[in-house]
Amino acid sequence: AREGLNFQAHCADLFHFDLPWNPGRIEQRNGRIDRKLQPAAEVHCHYFVLPQRAEDRVLEVLVRKTETIRRELGSLSKVIDDDVEQWLKDGIRHRDVDTLRHELEELDLDDDRKCATWEELETTRERQRELLTQIERCQSLLDRSRDWTRYDATPFREALSCSLELLGAPPLTESKDEDGRPIWTFPALDRRAATDPSWAATLDTLRVPRKTDQKLVEWRRVAPIRPVVFEDAGILSEDTVHLHLEQRVAQRLLARFRAQGFVHHDLSRACLAQTKDSVPRVVLLGRLSLYGRRAERLHEELVPVTARWTEPALRREALRPYAREAEARTLALLDDSLGGTRAAPSEVVQRRLLDAAPRDIEELLRHLEPRAQESARDAAEALRQRGEREARLLHDTLQRQRGRVTEEIEQYRFKSRQIALDWGNDEEARRQLEANARHWERRLSQFDTDLEREPERVRRFYDIQLTRVEPVGLVYLWPETN
Repeated sequence: AREGLNFQAHCADLFHFDLPWNPGRIEQRNGRIDRKLQPAAEVHCHYFVLPQRAEDRVLEVLVRKTETIRRELGSLSKVIDDDVEQWLKDGIRHRDVDTLRHELEELDLDDDRKCATWEELETTRERQRELLTQIERCQSLLDRSRDWTRYDATPFREALSCSLELLGAPPLTESKDEDGRPIWTFPALDRRAATDPSWAATLDTLRVPRKTDQKLVEWRRVAPIRPVVFEDAGILSEDTVHLHLEQRVAQRLLARFRAQGFVHHDLSRACLAQTKDSVPRVVLLGRLSLYGRRAERLHEELVPVTARWTEPALRREALRPYAREAEARTLALLDDSLGGTRAAPSEVVQRRLLDAAPRDIEELLRHLEPRAQESARDAAEALRQRGEREARLLHDTLQRQRGRVTEEIEQYRFKSRQIALDWGNDEEARRQLEANARHWERRLSQFDTDLEREPERVRRFYDIQLTRVEPVGLVYLWPETN
């Protein structure tokens, strides 16, 4: 376990039972727990120093010396690692302890070695700067992606809870982990008699991974469904599962949630909320979906049609949609009412609104299509711009790759000439270089085809082939004072 395995999710203490002479290997071992996403604020790496062990007196000097070099140069490099390994290549013999200690104390890097080390470290620092630049670019991409999808953890979580309730199960239950962070407990759908048995396989994605030789029934018995979280906690942990839009459980629940709207002739979902406003209002919510060439869903959004509600018996004309300003006010009231804990209107009011719902839908439905088409035009333009941007980025990437391949071919040609001059009889090396050159030349010829086809394929991916508009809900906003 000294290399290649990562234990930061499980351990914060590491014990060296032996110690390699190479400082880089020590760092490699310590890196098993001293890694990104380590939950502990501090990790401890231990080595047993025994006063009666002669080797430890040498290692004490070695540690002190490498720390001095680290402070002077800002880091250790492979140059230092190689030097240390060379100094101690024959191990530490007891008769040589005092000599080795003295040599290590007196050891210093000459100017040439320091210059080589500085150059190596500067190259490393340049790579680190490039990585930081890439991280900043990825952070910007993440922010833009969130804006594009309009993702927010709270409504996502509430939609999943609502879908669970539609299945007749309890919603997600919030609690705290041992560090005080919020977690949510998932109901055991696989143990409910009325639940689709296929949920057992879906919920398996919330359990710890199954061991290779573990039977499925036994694994499900001993591996409980883990709590879920919706925000990145910044640590690596197997105690919880981070639910996201593409997670299998979330996908299935969202599909159920989205399928429970209503069709034109059959109301199956309506929402009644109270507001501090004095005007009764009604909101028809429609879903706009844009699909691509292979039925890929390119865009989806809710389209509202809002209006002032009046008693059907008192109407001289059909409900008329609000203009933009009044619509924005209505949607703000809707957001405020859904986040509150106000009491529901009386049963008399509920019955009046329920009786009026079919007529309200009919009168507002004719306005949904024009509103949706307006939103569709905006979305189509945004998709077109996205396709152009991604096609341009792909074109630039292919151009850079072609440049690098051209450089590789030139290098192989140069090496081939060198072999012909210096090692004329090295037929195996020549054949290998020729094979590599042929590979790069074939790849170079492919770039012209890729540059012609691939960016255009990306553009076509965002071409809209089908637009679909359907009503999905009706909301009444009833004044508290009425």
